[in-house]
Amino acid sequence: IGRNNMDISKMLDAETINLHSDSINKYDAIKEMANMLYKSKRINDLTKFIEDVFKREKLESTNMDMGVAVPHSNSIFVDKTSIAIVRFKKEIDWEDGGEPVRCIFLFAVSKNEKGITHLDIIAKIAEILIDDDFIDFLNKTDNSKELINKINDLIGGLK
Repeated sequence: IGRNNMDISKMLDAETINLHSDSINKYDAIKEMANMLYKSKRINDLTKFIEDVFKREKLESTNMDMGVAVPHSNSIFVDKTSIAIVRFKKEIDWEDGGEPVRCIFLFAVSKNEKGITHLDIIAKIAEILIDDDFIDFLNKTDNSKELINKINDLIGGLK
């Protein structure tokens, strides 16, 4: 896959990132992220999308045990495949018995959009989320655009 196919800027922008979240639990965090996606016109039904994310979460925890969780939903309520990111001021309990979570990457995948590119990007982001250097950067940066550029650089470099 060429670098041009891996540009995440269509899926992620500063409107869908909050590096200073006050959310104190999993439900509030997912609601906050869904709200960001809704306000940026990436999902069309806030309540039903949130329900879909929690249905998926009940099947299997999305806590990656590196301080990061990756909830996701493949949903008819998603107009545009997107990613929302929050980082908490304080770690939260993911309610799964695993490690506490500091950052969440929420993947909203449209059932109507076809194409392997979205799945490739999600898989590649999952790869960088197990990289200690990236996690350090993620925990320190206060700049959404820098974060987007870093993700783009890293997924562009993966084969």
